Amino acid sequence: MGSSICKLAVLLILQAAAQSLPQKVSGRIVRPGERRMDPVSGAWVVLHRVGPDRAGPLDSVRSDSRGRYSFDYTRSGSEEAVYFVSASHDGIAYFTPPLTEANVSGDDGEIAVFDTTSGHVPLSLRGHHVVVSAADANARRSIVEVYDLSNDSSVTRVAVGDDPSRATWQTHIAPQATDFKVGQGDISAGAVTYSNGLVSVFAPLAPGVKQLSFSYSLPANSFPLKLPLEKDTGVYEIMVEEKTGSVTGPHLREVDPVTVDERNFRRFLASDMPENSVAVIDLPAPPPTNAIDPRYMVAVTLVIGGAMIFALARALRRR
Repeated sequence: MGSSICKLAVLLILQAAAQSLPQKVSGRIVRPGERRMDPVSGAWVVLHRVGPDRAGPLDSVRSDSRGRYSFDYTRSGSEEAVYFVSASHDGIAYFTPPLTEANVSGDDGEIAVFDTTSGHVPLSLRGHHVVVSAADANARRSIVEVYDLSNDSSVTRVAVGDDPSRATWQTHIAPQATDFKVGQGDISAGAVTYSNGLVSVFAPLAPGVKQLSFSYSLPANSFPLKLPLEKDTGVYEIMVEEKTGSVTGPHLREVDPVTVDERNFRRFLASDMPENSVAVIDLPAPPPTNAIDPRYMVAVTLVIGGAMIFALARALRRR
């Protein structure tokens, strides 16, 4: 018992010592130029800490004439806390990945910022993934969709107000969908709206790839379900939990099944799906939950009939 307490005390001391070690992060703030990434001077750079115990900025500084910044800090509190650096430009914040090393510098500390526009920018779909569950007890199927959105320009696309027509990106789902919910990804739930089959994204979309995921449910009788592609799609993947049924569409073919959280899914895959092509998911209807077994009805009829005959026989005997 005493030995275990001593080991625990040593472990806590080592953890506290590791947290008290000096940490450093340095880098540059840059933006696209004509031929290279140019330094951004005077950008507001902030060191953040986000943990289960507390969250907030730790320090801030302006980038110098060469776009450089530097922070010295020590870790404290919860070991689950995440540290990162942000830089603001043209009203948009850009971030480093979480700081996992004691000394982060060079490319790992570099933050690229971009000019913004509310006008048209080329957005492409690198990937679109659809997961369809088996029907539940309420004869509904849950559907998860994941989009890999790519901004192929050198500017950040921003929305104008909350007008859906000025959103940064949109897509359609079946209008009878309910239980809409934004999942994990690069776009938060607060920046996505859903109404009458229209999903609108209002988050800024910086150059590069951003992932959006959401889920919803549909009545099982919504199938066969048609999924029109509104954009050319690099990788198109559909996974269905049903053992039977079919998935058809241009270039789609069934590949090896996968297991996710101990659930088995059939997998259909395609590449370079053209715009306006249609995938069709045709799944069997679930068995009626309120159906009565005919054998049960026969048994009930025999019992009731027997009781009636017995009661009639007793009545005749008394007479």
